Amino acid sequence: MDTLDGKRVIVTGGAGGIGNAAVKALVEAGARVACTYNAAKPDLPAGVHGQRCDITSKTDIDEAFDHFARALGGLDGLIHAAGVHGSCPADQLSEADWDGMFALNGRATMLTNQAAFRHMKAGGGSIVNMGSVEGVRGYAGNACYAATRGAVMAWTRSIALEWGKYNIRANCVAPVVFTGPAERMRAKLDEATNAMIDAHLAQAIPLGGKMGDARTDLAPVLVFLASDASRFITGQTISVDGGFMMLGS
Repeated sequence: MDTLDGKRVIVTGGAGGIGNAAVKALVEAGARVACTYNAAKPDLPAGVHGQRCDITSKTDIDEAFDHFARALGGLDGLIHAAGVHGSCPADQLSEADWDGMFALNGRATMLTNQAAFRHMKAGGGSIVNMGSVEGVRGYAGNACYAATRGAVMAWTRSIALEWGKYNIRANCVAPVVFTGPAERMRAKLDEATNAMIDAHLAQAIPLGGKMGDARTDLAPVLVFLASDASRFITGQTISVDGGFMMLGS
């Protein structure tokens, strides 16, 4: 039941680690896929429609989603993987920092979900947004990012309630996986700091003691949530984190 034969799915952030992994996994599962990207066109499997898009612009989003829906012959799923991560002490945040991150993580979620809803309203479908452990537990030094992801998870639960009558499911994943931003962050840190982080992860993540892989650990969950196998699951945040966020940890 987790096959996606004939399903038509849009992925945002197709150039990023999670988005690109999602595109490839969806195609392998039989879906017809389109994706947005921000800068250079990513490496995409044959047959995938790609379009550059500003995810904070309603005009850009509506135009891209309308184009994709025409090209795919409709829409059954959205994996909204685009977004940004950032760190800054809470007392040093500027209004511009706050507004910018909420535009890229919060407003973009609203706009992409609304655009998907217009095309799914008649026939149902699945929306998957990105939550985070920071949005659930909070995180020192990441207050703004945590706030945006907390907002996304609350939004997702709310649209699950509103749009269920149209047979539209809405869920979040909260991944702890190694991606480009994590790699770039490690490159800026000294060896001792990276060793301390690795030691912490070894204690905090019961399965394997390190962050997961977007392709092998997260993408199959996204395929499941896009498939009819998850037809009775909505309004949930599913942690894909090796046990990092389990209750009581």
